[in-house]
Amino acid sequence: MRTKSRFIVTVPSGFETEARREIERLVSGAEVKTLFFKGTLLVENSRDTDEIVSQLREAETLYVGRVFPVDSKLMISPRKESITELYKRVLSSGKLVKDDTFLVRCRRRGSHEFSSQDVERELGSLLERAVGAAVELSGPAKIVTVQIFQNLAFVGVADAQTVLAKRVQVSRKYRKGERPFTRAEHKIKEAIEAFNLELQPDFEVLDLGAAPGGWTKVLAGLARKVVAVDPANLEPTVAALANVFHLKCRAEEVPFDVGQFHLITNDMNLKPSESAKIMVGLADRLRKDGTAIMTVKFITRNRRKHVSEAIEILENRYNQFRVKKLPHNRYETTLFMRRI
Repeated sequence: MRTKSRFIVTVPSGFETEARREIERLVSGAEVKTLFFKGTLLVENSRDTDEIVSQLREAETLYVGRVFPVDSKLMISPRKESITELYKRVLSSGKLVKDDTFLVRCRRRGSHEFSSQDVERELGSLLERAVGAAVELSGPAKIVTVQIFQNLAFVGVADAQTVLAKRVQVSRKYRKGERPFTRAEHKIKEAIEAFNLELQPDFEVLDLGAAPGGWTKVLAGLARKVVAVDPANLEPTVAALANVFHLKCRAEEVPFDVGQFHLITNDMNLKPSESAKIMVGLADRLRKDGTAIMTVKFITRNRRKHVSEAIEILENRYNQFRVKKLPHNRYETTLFMRRI
């Protein structure tokens, strides 16, 4: 049985559907799947790798960015020992041999005990010793690709010329001057509507993970006061709003004397369990009749598990849960809850 050619293709975030259609049009018989991190597609086809790469290189494309041929996929853990598993998989391919020159390129997405650079350095060193090949930073003959999506990894060894980089022609959905400075504005507006939130003019809101300020901007237009919590800076026009107060600290460091709020919002880019624990810790900052909104970020395909784990933690201080998957939250779910 003929082995499928497999590729990880990077595309502009938000244009995954358009990119999928473009690839399907150009590569007959291509199976194109979205992955659970934005801006990436998995492409499989029965034709030879060189043939497909050549076709994509020569075609006029709008959405295709980088094309990485990969040989196989494997499940890994967040622990640093996973680098050894990646090494074993690359070694078993037999595509890297003595006297080859190579370079390891890793892109890691998710939360792990190691960085992309850790993978590149350690994997390169292991392969040099085991195979007798040499890492070459400039002009290597082969590229060892490692693409990590939390607990799922794709690895491959390919001739350098088959690792394709194209200039993306389309990268924005808005005309110049029409784009909101962050898509988060849409997300909080949809959440307010979906959960029928009625923010009164005298409300005070605590906005966690606020930078650059999309949620804060919308909330400030509806409430009396918004305390925006984030170590990073807010967009200057948001920071200048008279009813916005910026605490440049982590959510775990919010001082006790900050007051009590009618609403807490949380769009922090954390593991669902970590984000939920922070919400439990801040429950006393809510008034007894207060409500909260939290986005559950999906770090694997097991969305139901992430939501249930978050709710299990949140149940210590909250109830009346409602769960919504909103149009601008394709890679996350939004929770509504009320303080017990």
